[in-house]
Amino acid sequence: MEQCSNNATCLHLDQCSGLYTELQQHPDNTLRNLTIQLHCGWNGSMPMICCPQEFLYNNKTSILGVDVGVRSPADFLPDLRTCGIMDISGSYSTLTQLDDHPWIALLKYEKLVGSGFHCGGVLISSRYVLTAAHCVKGSDLPESWKLSHVRLGEWHTSWDIDCMRGNCAPRPLDLPVEEIIAHEQYVPTDDHQNDIALLRLAYDVPFSDFVKPICLPVAASLRRQTFEGADMEVAGWGKTVTKWTSFAKLKFTLSAVNRSDCQSVYQRIGRNISDNQICAGGLMRQNSCRGDSGGSLMGQVSAMNWMAIGVYSYGPTPCGTPGWPGVYTRVTAMDVIRQIEVHVVSRQ
Repeated sequence: MEQCSNNATCLHLDQCSGLYTELQQHPDNTLRNLTIQLHCGWNGSMPMICCPQEFLYNNKTSILGVDVGVRSPADFLPDLRTCGIMDISGSYSTLTQLDDHPWIALLKYEKLVGSGFHCGGVLISSRYVLTAAHCVKGSDLPESWKLSHVRLGEWHTSWDIDCMRGNCAPRPLDLPVEEIIAHEQYVPTDDHQNDIALLRLAYDVPFSDFVKPICLPVAASLRRQTFEGADMEVAGWGKTVTKWTSFAKLKFTLSAVNRSDCQSVYQRIGRNISDNQICAGGLMRQNSCRGDSGGSLMGQVSAMNWMAIGVYSYGPTPCGTPGWPGVYTRVTAMDVIRQIEVHVVSRQ
């Protein structure tokens, strides 16, 4: 694979959204020649190109004198040099390192007496967190609870300062929630269709080694993938085998399962699994659980980047029941991406 210049990244052609979109709409010889000049290798049968920073998402500008692309709703997202990046040199145990998955969030609710954390989410930009709709509306949320804050940069919920083997992280951030946006087609039913929501924070989050955004799968090739059999990770502070919650952030590796197989399992209890959902797990004691709702099913889709593939919606009781995978809202579903983009862009 060839080396790209400092302001470019070698990516699949369709991940260089500005150029890819223009090629689909105006496939002339000038653009074809431009693509050839930017070629940096192959990933199997997929061509790779040196995509300049400004073309990681669609923008109206030019490259090598050629006008390329129009501004896209995805422009609000952090680019691939910022999102989904973490140090993967740590332990492979279920106990995370201090800086593992630094986009994982905790949702804090004010209750009649005190407050507490009862759902999860992931940071997707400096201002927005992705979570489940049932964490912000519907019968699963007691009427007396009010979502007030999102906590970022947390590792051990009972410690003021998180430390591990002599290394310490800064205090976690508690950011007020300015606006709650559940998917407009979410209806609290047993099927939990469109179980996804955005939280707009009151101010921008400062990124650090312990607080970073995860990527969203905006590339067309990722939106089409089923991820069946792919290894994913989930992380959070939800219920474990021995405790109602975990004080420390844990992680598990799961595999996405065939939708038809998942459907045949959940039909036994009268639930439907649609194309907008993805199932993963189903092994003994390895799955998301109570308290993990809204957390992300995460896939490492490049050497550097992790992306939010699903949002945890529901699963079997007890959690980790063999043969019963967890059910996640598929972030790669086109209407889900559209809901995220349209709202966020309208507020920029």
